[in-house]
Amino acid sequence: MDNKNLAIKIAPFIIAILLVLAVFAVRAETINLGGITNSSQKALYQDDSGMPYFTEIDSYYNYRLTENYLKNGQLGDTVVNGTSWDSLSTSPNGREVNYQPVIVILAALVYKFVNMFGSVSLTQVAFWLGPIIGSLAVLPAFYIVRRATGNTWGAIVAGVIAGAAPAYFSHTYGGFFDTDMFNVLLPLMIVVFLTESVYASKPLFKGLYAGIASLFLGLFALSWSGYTYMVLLTFGTLILFIPISYIMDKKDGKDLSNKKQWLKNNPATLPLVVFIILSIIILALTVGSSMFESITTVLGSATSLQSATAGTAYPNVYVSVGELQIPQVIDVANQSGGLFSLLYAVAALFLMGYVLRKKPVNKDKKDETEEKTETIEDKKPRNRRYTPKTKKAEEVMHHEDVFKPGRYELTSKEKYNNLFLYVLTLLWILGIAIMLTQGTRFIEQFAVPVALLSGLFVGIMVKYIDLKTENYSYVALIAAILVLLAVVSPLYADHLASSQAVGSTNDDMYNTLTWIKANTSQDTVLASWWDFGHLFTAVADRQVVFDGGSQNNMRAYWIGNALTSTDEAKSAGILRMLANSGEDASNTLDLYTNNTEKTVEILNAILPMDRTEANSALTGTYGLSQQEANSVLDLTHPAKVKPVNLILSSDMLSKAAWWSYFGSWDFKNQNSTHYSYYPSQSNIENINGREFTLGMDNGVIGVSSPTNETNGSTMTFAYVDQSKLNKSLNMSTLEDKQRMSKELSDGTGNTLLKPHKLIVVENNQLTEKIVNNNSNMSIMAIHQNDGSYFTVLFDSHLEESLFTKLYLKSGLNVTRFNMTHSEPGISVWDVSEYANTTANSTTNSSTNGTNVQTNTST
Repeated sequence: MDNKNLAIKIAPFIIAILLVLAVFAVRAETINLGGITNSSQKALYQDDSGMPYFTEIDSYYNYRLTENYLKNGQLGDTVVNGTSWDSLSTSPNGREVNYQPVIVILAALVYKFVNMFGSVSLTQVAFWLGPIIGSLAVLPAFYIVRRATGNTWGAIVAGVIAGAAPAYFSHTYGGFFDTDMFNVLLPLMIVVFLTESVYASKPLFKGLYAGIASLFLGLFALSWSGYTYMVLLTFGTLILFIPISYIMDKKDGKDLSNKKQWLKNNPATLPLVVFIILSIIILALTVGSSMFESITTVLGSATSLQSATAGTAYPNVYVSVGELQIPQVIDVANQSGGLFSLLYAVAALFLMGYVLRKKPVNKDKKDETEEKTETIEDKKPRNRRYTPKTKKAEEVMHHEDVFKPGRYELTSKEKYNNLFLYVLTLLWILGIAIMLTQGTRFIEQFAVPVALLSGLFVGIMVKYIDLKTENYSYVALIAAILVLLAVVSPLYADHLASSQAVGSTNDDMYNTLTWIKANTSQDTVLASWWDFGHLFTAVADRQVVFDGGSQNNMRAYWIGNALTSTDEAKSAGILRMLANSGEDASNTLDLYTNNTEKTVEILNAILPMDRTEANSALTGTYGLSQQEANSVLDLTHPAKVKPVNLILSSDMLSKAAWWSYFGSWDFKNQNSTHYSYYPSQSNIENINGREFTLGMDNGVIGVSSPTNETNGSTMTFAYVDQSKLNKSLNMSTLEDKQRMSKELSDGTGNTLLKPHKLIVVENNQLTEKIVNNNSNMSIMAIHQNDGSYFTVLFDSHLEESLFTKLYLKSGLNVTRFNMTHSEPGISVWDVSEYANTTANSTTNSSTNGTNVQTNTST
């Protein structure tokens, strides 16, 4: 083989490897923390070794399980009744580690391997594993399309979209250590071997490839909990292919009189039998009977994830998860590979459908044509100096100069192969499209058929154009344009995402958790909103009320209730109940009431009481027997309690819309209301001779008063009615500010609204005043040491909520919560579970990074 032919042979392999390296390089940009330009701020998002914190909180759960596996040889930190157990997740007892182990085992193996050659931390391994696995998804997509079309241009498109679709990329760039890394690679590996089993001619290879595909399906089942969609897809494709191919053959005029022989000769029959039987056996060995439960869950998820309740009277937390918000069509297009990729994919379905309608060409006739072509090729002049010596040679040379356009035709075997890929991708894209009605989470899975179909479209189009034109430069130009239209958008979006990525936590939270680990007892339970739970358990090594693996249950209501409640005794009682008995109190009371609404009413009534009062209420007001009352009180008012620490942080301001929604749930009408905080930082300007401040994020306006007329504050505040501003706040001109300053000073105009209550912290003194009884919004303004203001516009419903009292008012006048530690934007509160201690009236807190001391009453 000469060098030219060798280069042609290996070029696709080189291209595929270069694509892998390219998408990996973009994923690696997160190491630079490009979203932070200030070096000191950048250090805040790096650990002691200089590595950025993980870019996603769930990564800390996988990290902790990997630590457990390296230490104990199992995913849990202990064993309960022979079952691997996670004692830190979900108070009071923890829960079984029913988790896919591949990510943990792979990380542990890589960690052990690389440490044979040097010293590499588990954090470093976890940081880079996602980018490596995610980038490898390029290879199977590249192979599938090139194998189907024989065209490298289409393979490039498929490879890039598979490896760089933003929905997949953003879950596999540096620092994202989660099971998403397998969600494109492994399905594509299943497809590689399943298609090869259909393509193969010999029964031995058909069975072998089908067996390998079933092994990858089993591996996928151990890698991601949503694996069952691939079970449904592959089984469905193989089963449907049989009748569809029968209809195709009948339309093509084939002899179908011997149906048994036809079925035996069908290219999918043997793969169907081998793959389905082996897959069922492998899944039974790996995941057992849970496979059927998972299938039911996947089918149910297609319609139930957006329901208001979670299969009970309690609210459905999944409606608050960002990944489960219903996407817009443009979001689907952008996240699955770009608008052109999606258009290519849709066009491919029609194009392949059109090609498959044509009858296959006679194989013998096609072979004869190829032989003639080869004969002519053998006689083709080898260089320009060649001069024909005979008339025959002259005719051959003339034949070479005459271009004859070819026809895009498929043999019977090629048509079968294309039909199988068509049925597979059609079911894939339609099935996931239905799932997209339940959330953006499924765009990642949608991107896989989009990658394959967009690659098939480009491959078929380039091949068709190549058959119709003699000038390959023209073909290459069109191919390059088609490729660039598909790949530029996702790669650019990926670059923006990775270059601006910032860790999911920082030193302030990390230091808070290490303080808790060093200064609290081992049985302390940490309470907060669910999304930081995995971080708490990984760093503080303390049990949590709930986390990202246990959020969709009644605990979301109870924690939201505790944060929203104006009764700190009830809030303390809720935290006591969750820390010491979890959901048992509610479940036990349900047995007596048979009515969750009534159960919640009773618990809300008795949790603020001491045990004696609660017992009287249960046996008197609510008619329980003494035995029933005791069984409830042992869970709501236990004699021995675990210490509880409540952690509040600045991110909970923006999340209040959801925790207040769940905490204010109306069990009778099955709905609720969102109540929110809108924080903003603002600097002082001189407008109209007075100090002026404007919060661009919340529209809070502050203007200095000529006298100390605002209840101890030198500033008076209002907020902008943005519906009357007709522009965004950041577009406010000097004239706008002068007009707003004048309106707030003398009351002329209608752009500003006065708050229901104004709370001001000035010189470490907190003052508050009712301003407008007709308003449903309140304002808190904190004058910071650098002269700027931190302002919060919030729903008046939250004025006396526990969160407002603790986080914004620094615990002023509370008696059941005592601050034990604070960092910028974070505070830790020890919960007095029974009314036997009094918190200090003077406390030091940290609100949005500003220390605020409050030592006055309202």
